[in-house]
Amino acid sequence: METRATLGTKRTMSVPIAELSALGAGVSSMIPALNTITQTTTIVTEGWYTLANAGVGDALKAAKNGNFWGAFKTADGTSKLAQLQSAGPISATTQAAAFNPAMIMMAVALFSMEQELGKIEEMQRQILSFLEIEKEAEIEADVETIMGIIKKYKLNWDNGKYVASNHKLVLDIQRTARKNMNAYRKMIAEIIGRKQLLVAQNKVKQVFRDLEKKFKFYHLSLYTFSLASLMEIMLSGNFTEEYISGIKTEIQELTEEYRSLFDKSSIYLERLGNSTLEVNVLKGVGTVGKTVGKLMGGIPLIREGAVDDFLQDSGSQLEKNAEDMKRGAVHLFASNSNPGTHMIVEKLEDIIQIYNYTDQICIDHKKIYLLSNNLAG
Repeated sequence: METRATLGTKRTMSVPIAELSALGAGVSSMIPALNTITQTTTIVTEGWYTLANAGVGDALKAAKNGNFWGAFKTADGTSKLAQLQSAGPISATTQAAAFNPAMIMMAVALFSMEQELGKIEEMQRQILSFLEIEKEAEIEADVETIMGIIKKYKLNWDNGKYVASNHKLVLDIQRTARKNMNAYRKMIAEIIGRKQLLVAQNKVKQVFRDLEKKFKFYHLSLYTFSLASLMEIMLSGNFTEEYISGIKTEIQELTEEYRSLFDKSSIYLERLGNSTLEVNVLKGVGTVGKTVGKLMGGIPLIREGAVDDFLQDSGSQLEKNAEDMKRGAVHLFASNSNPGTHMIVEKLEDIIQIYNYTDQICIDHKKIYLLSNNLAG
């Protein structure tokens, strides 16, 4: 009860015992009685003595101050002196559950990743959806390989051969993803650095398609790099806070760089949309339409009719069409705004918490709890 009362005052992470079986044979082996052991404790008895000649019904005579005299009052009412002998060794045997702390921490880490696996897969599907038309085999294969490793890791985290071979593979994917990120970032910067001129709408659409395509691949490369970084930590078994924090910071910096470039690209598309011939023509026609409608509305014979309303409404609609045309590309481009790396950063924070700030491991009939007085930064 004392331990349970402290749960609310500490940072707590937990895994339901019922979920262990879904996390692979490695951690589910803890379920059957969780490995009971026998422990014998020996008590030091130096300076201790026992009564050597106490018979049935004998009791030490009590003094008025609460202590006892060195004599017995026997069962038949007589008295006799008490004899003492050195106490022998005293031992106690108990049974307790034996747990491997590293296995328990791994169970919580696997459960943390498993909870987000659905969201990670959904983000992957969203990014890969455009590849139904545009195929970049290497990039597509890399992200799917990483997802395969993540799904199989819970079944093989304690398999040395699996860990070693996939660790090398993940490092290769991480290196390739970094190279792709740098390449697409430079291509995008080159596109949005071009001078904006008065261009046709089809030119804007062409620029949009080119920019969106490169941003999709940039997005996918960043996501692949982040996933590979997470799995590199799990496969290497390097759970020190300094190491994981360095990787987390790098992903956060790359994410900020991505968002900054996205903002600049959105502004570029909006400005480019303002410079199209069709938009400017429609705006001009719309303004003229409203002006003519107001002028005709001033003629007494027409003022009572609906002609001016029609012209003014048509002019407003043309202006609206022009505005929609200008913003259309920007709105479509907005789907690239979320790089999806926040889930991966959260998992890195969980791993830091599990392996660097766990003070106590507590278990009840429902859950395993990791307790900490500190919160990972």
